[in-house]
Order: sequence, then C-alpha cells, then structure tokens
Amino acid sequence: MASFKKLLREEAGVKLFEVGEPKSYGRANGSYYRISTMRQNQPRVLADLDEAEDAFDLEVIASLMDPVVQHMRSRTEH
Repeated sequence: MASFKKLLREEAGVKLFEVGEPKSYGRANGSYYRISTMRQNQPRVLADLDEAEDAFDLEVIASLMDPVVQHMRSRTEH
C-alpha cells in the first residue's frame, strides 16, 4: 500500500501535512501529522490533528517573529 502526503495548511513558511502510511506500521488510523518550518528546529510529528493544529499556530507565530526566517521569505518572494 502506498503512502500519501496531503498539505493541510501553509502560512509564514510553515506547512502542516497529513501523512498516511499502511496500517501495518502500527498506527491505528494509518496517518499522522507533520509540521515543517524554515526555522532550524527539526520537523515535528504528531498523532492528533488538534495538537498538530495548535503546534502549527505556535510555529507560525515563532516564524513571524524570527528575523532570519523573514529574511529568507523575503528573498524567495522576489
């Protein structure tokens, strides 16, 4: 069974994905949520959508306040 990756939200260089894998990997519903960011911290993986959305919102705030991320974003938008 092939896995999938679906973009749920994107803002300020932060992306929230739903990633699905075969149920044989041990997850009850076969999917989890991944947050990627332009900041230097590692991507976060969460099992619960509500927790993932809360973490996404916090990461967006942190990214908007990070001058390095803002500089990188301004360079990619031109």
